[in-house]
Amino acid sequence: MTVYAMLFALAQPATHLTVQPWTGADLQTTTQAAAKYRLEISGAPNATVHLRADGVAPGWLAAFCTPHICSPQRIDFTLSPSGDDVIQFELIREADDAPKQSDATIVSEDGASVAVPTAYRQ
Repeated sequence: MTVYAMLFALAQPATHLTVQPWTGADLQTTTQAAAKYRLEISGAPNATVHLRADGVAPGWLAAFCTPHICSPQRIDFTLSPSGDDVIQFELIREADDAPKQSDATIVSEDGASVAVPTAYRQ
């Protein structure tokens, strides 16, 4: 039984992602027009995590935002010494003829993923 537990643990991604609605103050790097989410990232302390946004509707832009920069569609992020961090994820409707809603999935290079709740914008 121990062998199965070890194999299961080895098969799990090293990164864990969760998404919730953004609460609190907006970062200075973000836009008011965006649907904003709290992206919680957990992994090995000081590890670099490579994230990308998949499934974004045409005419929409996904952005990963820290207090210093917003990175479109993807980000390479170094986790803190605790291995737990929060960044802001945004979905921005950029084109007038774009669909009024967009989904997205955030995916890490090691296979972890999380679905983002559908964003609606006029």
